Amino acid sequence: MMGSRNRKPVAAGGLLALVLLLSACGFHPRGESARPAAAISPVYITGLTDRNPFVQELIHQLQLSGVSITSTEDDAATILHLGSLKQQRNVFSVNANNKVVEHEITRSLHFSAEHPPGSRVIDNQELSTRYIVYNPGGELLGRTREAELRKQDAYRELAQRLVTRLSKIR
Repeated sequence: MMGSRNRKPVAAGGLLALVLLLSACGFHPRGESARPAAAISPVYITGLTDRNPFVQELIHQLQLSGVSITSTEDDAATILHLGSLKQQRNVFSVNANNKVVEHEITRSLHFSAEHPPGSRVIDNQELSTRYIVYNPGGELLGRTREAELRKQDAYRELAQRLVTRLSKIR
């Protein structure tokens, strides 16, 4: 009976040590990211057009985080300069007939941010995401739809990572 009382403090101490070690190595559980500070709102986005699918997803993600978007640079607390949005496609694997069955697609975005306008807080940074597209043959319509869904997922991931990066601006 006496031994079970001593196990509780040891277990609690072990759990506390595990949590401290995980946080020290940079581990953070997945889930809701830190919300951008109200100080960065409103944001003015420049560089890519508003009709660009990535910019539309970025605006959506910023609005979900409580950040407003402005259409004029004069009203902005933060100016986000979006540079090139590039795609690189490489062969990932081939089948026994030496036909390509998987592609590795990397999408990367170069960006800078000014907060307040006129002072660069983030200068010439790059975010990238990578995914694999399986191409077994067969239905063209299904492959086209899957490629579009993967592209949307990549844009969502890039936008979420950019919002997380902006949330660290103070």
